[in-house]
Amino acid sequence: MVPRNCGLEEYKKIKTIPTVEVTGDLIAYASPDSTYAVTRRLLDSAKKEIIIGIYDFSSDYMKQIVLNAMGRGVKVSLMLDIDGKKEEQLFEELAKFGCKAVPAPSCASDNVSYFPSSHEKVIVIDGTWTLVQSGNYSNNSIPFNEKDGGDPANFVKGNRDMGVAIRSKPLAEFFAKVLRSDMKLELDAAGAQALAARARRKREPDLVEAVPKLIPPKLFPSKTFNPTNKIRVTPVLTPDNYMDVIPGFLEKATKSILIEQQYIRSTQANIIKLLAAIKTAKDKNPKLDVRIILGKLFDKEDFEKEKKNVANMKKNFGLELEKNVRYIDLKRFVHCHNKLIIVDGEAVLVSSQNWSNPGVGANREAGVLVRYPAIARYYADIFESDWSTALKQIPNPAGAQTLTPQSLAKGNFVEVVAADYQEV
Repeated sequence: MVPRNCGLEEYKKIKTIPTVEVTGDLIAYASPDSTYAVTRRLLDSAKKEIIIGIYDFSSDYMKQIVLNAMGRGVKVSLMLDIDGKKEEQLFEELAKFGCKAVPAPSCASDNVSYFPSSHEKVIVIDGTWTLVQSGNYSNNSIPFNEKDGGDPANFVKGNRDMGVAIRSKPLAEFFAKVLRSDMKLELDAAGAQALAARARRKREPDLVEAVPKLIPPKLFPSKTFNPTNKIRVTPVLTPDNYMDVIPGFLEKATKSILIEQQYIRSTQANIIKLLAAIKTAKDKNPKLDVRIILGKLFDKEDFEKEKKNVANMKKNFGLELEKNVRYIDLKRFVHCHNKLIIVDGEAVLVSSQNWSNPGVGANREAGVLVRYPAIARYYADIFESDWSTALKQIPNPAGAQTLTPQSLAKGNFVEVVAADYQEV
């Protein structure tokens, strides 16, 4: 990946981020089970315009869905944090066929950098539907399970990710404005003629790993909700309002806090504030159920770091391995790439923010805080399924299986793109 410590232009935060009262449908979905089916259904339904702001776009079958939409006359705009040769080629191909393709104004840009990473995953369709999710358009975050909920006999394994699609013109208008504003930052600096000129940088390698042997203990189709009352939905953006909204959201918990995260950097300043909010809630409510599922460690050097991280979470925040903290079952999932928070079974954050200083403080990130118990239960059911098989000890990557040429020839492997495992 390109270095993410570049000099940044001064970003002017959005002054007013509205809470939207949603009266339309909401579709809850998750990877590896249903993200592809929901995404394809909604993209295939587009009539006029699709706007995509995403960190990683490396899946060929997702590229084809976008090309199909353009073939129907749908106007497509793509803002991409270009960070790999395959992404570069895909970006240029979509541009060649008429996509308004704009590099994100991050450290990956040749022209201007307002964010270390443009790590959001937001899709706006026809000014009506908004999809906000934790997963990229990579083969592992949106695996090719054509049946909604997956076919156990032909299940394609992948990351645990989650997303939500919301039918609301005001919400779609807000997110479209954010994406267009970020595109304008790049376009104003670059000029249209410079967009195709991409510098070749040193890239982090993609990984090849053994495919998980088992499928998740339960598969979850997407679920469509048709609320009879207005649902309050608040956009939660980095760098704009995540640290204004989420610490208070956590601190007010009285019954439970359920979290799935790729990682938690417990010694970084912003993450200390988030963990302190959880501790405050626990101190007020000693019976508070706090459970966290974390992702895979990809490098053997990370094992010792994670041991110190877990010790720090116990010492300073009262979060104990096994009781409060577990790791995604690597026999069933490639990785936990999720960024889920559920509080008291009543409200849920679906978002792109990793728990690192850049993730919650400096990157361009996007999420939605949905105050609707029915949809919170959908995600909580998936969490409980993941927790039931989650690892009670820190997984040691030193014991990972070495892939032989014979194994690769049989197809018993999965490619993990750098964007799915590197810290941002």
